Amino acid sequence: MTTVDILDIAREPVWFIQCDTPIPAGFPSPAEDEAGERVDLNKILLPHPTHTYLARVNGTSMDGHPSHISDGALLAVDCAMKPRVGHVVIAAVENEFTVKRLEKRGEVYWLVPDNPEHTAIEVRGADHVRVWGVVTHVVTELINGKLHEDVRARRLQ
Repeated sequence: MTTVDILDIAREPVWFIQCDTPIPAGFPSPAEDEAGERVDLNKILLPHPTHTYLARVNGTSMDGHPSHISDGALLAVDCAMKPRVGHVVIAAVENEFTVKRLEKRGEVYWLVPDNPEHTAIEVRGADHVRVWGVVTHVVTELINGKLHEDVRARRLQ
């Protein structure tokens, strides 16, 4: 089963300069000389700051279509959002956190992996499964480096 580690996060602004020029995925275009406005990444990733956490994925159950959440990805998890069918959620299954897609088949809810090599988990009640939060964003590092090492080192105890 894919598990997640809940991480401690800094809640002060993280500023980036927004590029106002669209970045084409096809033929490159000349860059404009203008710098865009500043964007606070925390406002995007943490809409409910006191109820939003970062989690690190450990495993491959969600690395299939449509989410393609890879092992080691960071997840922004909003615990204030009401989970709905189709949402990717963090759930406590027998007191261990996992990340899965919430689905309903007939009258039964399931935690379903996006990777078909993993098995779905039937939700047999609040004693067995508790949905803890809704995944709102995924941050994937394309080059293993400082972010990967620093975030792992600061795991919430």
